[in-house]
Amino acid sequence: MTPRLRWGVVVSLTHQFPVRMAEKHHHITRIDIEPSDSYPKRHPTHGWQVRVRRDGKRLSKFFADARYDGQDGALEAAIHYRDELLAELPAPDARPRKAWSNTGVIGLSVREKAGTEGGAAPKTYVQLNWIDAEGKRRGASYSVDKWGLRRALWNGCERLYEERQAAGRPVEEPHIMFARAQEPFMEQIEAEIAAEAAANGAQEAREEQPAAQPKLTRALTHDDELRLEEKALEHVADTLFGKGNTQFGKG
Repeated sequence: MTPRLRWGVVVSLTHQFPVRMAEKHHHITRIDIEPSDSYPKRHPTHGWQVRVRRDGKRLSKFFADARYDGQDGALEAAIHYRDELLAELPAPDARPRKAWSNTGVIGLSVREKAGTEGGAAPKTYVQLNWIDAEGKRRGASYSVDKWGLRRALWNGCERLYEERQAAGRPVEEPHIMFARAQEPFMEQIEAEIAAEAAANGAQEAREEQPAAQPKLTRALTHDDELRLEEKALEHVADTLFGKGNTQFGKG
């Protein structure tokens, strides 16, 4: 295998050994560092690096050729250390990793940002990611504190729909994504809806009933029809998210 050049350092996983021997050297990397034109004072370093990761932590130890009478001796010491280390550590989790999305909608996830040491509470938000027309990864988020979980999910689904359409990529309709995204969080959403209904009921009880408006007897104009259509759309939004919460936004 051809050594890889990284930051001016030659790093070879097999050190030119055949593939069958490379399998013996798992978790072991060859390190060869030499002075270069860019770093003429760099100290030469040659040896084998053992790296093992468990439970999100990385354990590492370097075995220098000079300390173990050459690279063969250093490799033997590295293999011995690796075998003892793996015997002591718990076996790696063989379960498949969870998909990044926890909503059932690719690119849409409910995330929580940990609170600070100063006592700030954790923040929950809906995170979304997509690939734009130029192939670049983009992202946005909606605060659950600001929008409520249900509305933040809807905003995320609508944004994904708009962005993927603009990029010319296949995408489901917003209401289909929204229906799927709610399913893992139905208990929280039902509690949220109940709290909103109680708050709206208390608000309506405090409001005075407006005087009855006289019925229109004339034919509807075009402006009348537009106003009626707007009210119908507001009614749909009120049904989904409660009164006074009909404007979409970002953030």
